[in-house]
Amino acid sequence: MIGCYDPGPRVKKLPALLFAIVAAGASAAEASTLQLRHGDRICLVGNTFAERFQLFGYSESGLLAAFPDLELSVRNLAWSADETALRPRPLDFGAVDRHLEAQGADVVLLFYGANESFAGDEGLPAFRNDLGRLLRHVSKQLYNGSEPARIALVSPIPQQTLPSGHGLDEAAVERRNVELRAYAEAAEAVATENGVPFLDIFDGVAAAFAGEPAPLTVNGVHLNEAGYWHASRVLLEALGASSPGTVVASAEDGAGLEIRPPVLPPGPNGKPDRIRITVRDLVPGYYALRRGDQTLASASDADWAQGVDIQATPAISALVEAGDALRRVVLHKSRLFFDRYRAVNGYYIYGGRKEPFGVHSFPPEMARFDALVGELDDEARDLARSDEVWRLERVDR
Repeated sequence: MIGCYDPGPRVKKLPALLFAIVAAGASAAEASTLQLRHGDRICLVGNTFAERFQLFGYSESGLLAAFPDLELSVRNLAWSADETALRPRPLDFGAVDRHLEAQGADVVLLFYGANESFAGDEGLPAFRNDLGRLLRHVSKQLYNGSEPARIALVSPIPQQTLPSGHGLDEAAVERRNVELRAYAEAAEAVATENGVPFLDIFDGVAAAFAGEPAPLTVNGVHLNEAGYWHASRVLLEALGASSPGTVVASAEDGAGLEIRPPVLPPGPNGKPDRIRITVRDLVPGYYALRRGDQTLASASDADWAQGVDIQATPAISALVEAGDALRRVVLHKSRLFFDRYRAVNGYYIYGGRKEPFGVHSFPPEMARFDALVGELDDEARDLARSDEVWRLERVDR
């Protein structure tokens, strides 16, 4: 392949548990787990829902902020309208496997079921068969050159009912959601059969639809920016990340505790604009949370165990500014990678005019794109680490 970015050797440390899902049915007692490891390259593969995550940067910046010590990187290889058994590409573009290998994928998140659901009940057997075949294939591939890919399957999301006169009526949307849920349940069953973790975000996104007065989609189907903010939060929570703006710690019966708050990539409404700190296992007493000489909050051990909100302060503003800088870098990187992966002049890069024209002009340009994307990966990983250090100290009332 011309100009592929070489991920290079990435040191693998002891795995950190990212999430655990209890499998249903006959294997209900067994936990199916996905482990995210230091230096992992995570690749998104699937349909329009997955492809459009890159437009807003909320999921990737949120993931990096939630797990800054893992030094992760993300590549979005999704393609609008893709299905489990139908992934058309331009001439000589190459199959998905080729690009997963080029990116050295360690973890693959698969997004399928929405497009297939239009086939209704009659299409469910084919969907199950095709999805099972895909899961078994991907789980055997050594995209990173050393070990099989670790994969997880993400459920479809529901369709949203829009105000009257916009999109399908309520009854039609309800019928679509019955179909979508049926395909989500089929995907979960196939994941369980193949020992693959399943991330069910259907209900979480439905709850966001119900909880927001303004539409979270542009047409009932495709999420808008606010919709992706909510969907990213649901997906990250399914992956085991804390909700944005929350820190949970244990003092292990100590009288003091150092807390490193996460950076806070802001959503379209500017939130989160506060952090909720929960500290368990404090010895009885009264505690102040301090940033240098500044006291951010004071409360009893019982109150800290329930959680204390740190309201808008210069400290919170610094975390939001750092999070916003992180998201901007993620957006820049995602755009560069898209322009390289889905180049508009691909006919000269890999297609019919690769010979004799493209082989002379484009390899250096593609290599430069890859280098820039790698540099932005490094910058994003640095920005994901908060410089803030707060200390919880026992004090007199």
